[in-house]
Amino acid sequence: MDDVQRIDLKQERSIGAIFAATLRLYRHYPLLFALLALAVIAPFDLAVLALTGYGPLRNGGESAGTALLVFLLRGSLIAPLISALHMQAVLAIGEGRRPRLGTVARQGLAVLPMVAAAEIMANIGIALGFVALIVPGIILSLRWAVVAQAAALEQRGWLESLRSSGRLTATYYMHVLGLTLTTGLIGFAVTRAARAVPLGDSSAAGSVAVGIAVDSVIASLVALTLAILYFDLKARHEPIDQRTSAPREHPHLRDLD
Repeated sequence: MDDVQRIDLKQERSIGAIFAATLRLYRHYPLLFALLALAVIAPFDLAVLALTGYGPLRNGGESAGTALLVFLLRGSLIAPLISALHMQAVLAIGEGRRPRLGTVARQGLAVLPMVAAAEIMANIGIALGFVALIVPGIILSLRWAVVAQAAALEQRGWLESLRSSGRLTATYYMHVLGLTLTTGLIGFAVTRAARAVPLGDSSAAGSVAVGIAVDSVIASLVALTLAILYFDLKARHEPIDQRTSAPREHPHLRDLD
């Protein structure tokens, strides 16, 4: 059994440690995580290209309605599916099992309806929050940062997934904010760097291929980072849960053993 199969999913991690764990997992299973994201991203990006004429490295130009539709599809279907797939893989590794592509894919697809429902409801709430003077939207985006991960693992319905994410992120908003901001900035920087490479029009074959690869890697790393964040938050709450549920013991009883 290699080192990555012994990753401790019950360990609290700093932001730096979460990124280190993400890179460690990706380094040990690069093909698995790349394929999990590529299998979702490639058909989507190609469908967008066929319908709009714009490749994944486009830098604006499409209508507002088209941009909004692509954004909504990414948030309500593409991101939840990638999150569901990565959660199953991370869980298998944490339990000491080698994640098999076929098994992970079947498990991820099985929970996709619940994950998508939870993500859609969270996105609706966040959007309404941003309409209401922005600050509520920011708070809700932090509160529901791991709703897809909760839905994929706990499988108790979209409403309970929202509640679970809220419980896990409560009192840890700055931790979640720091991680999501850092992840977003890294993704933005990688995308900007790819767009700066002279690959021709966004619909050219080379540009499309590079764009799909960049999209896949970014989506995979984000999903993997959020999966580890979910387990990190669970670990932060577990000692509290154990203290509140464990029976009280007289401090001197151990001396009688």
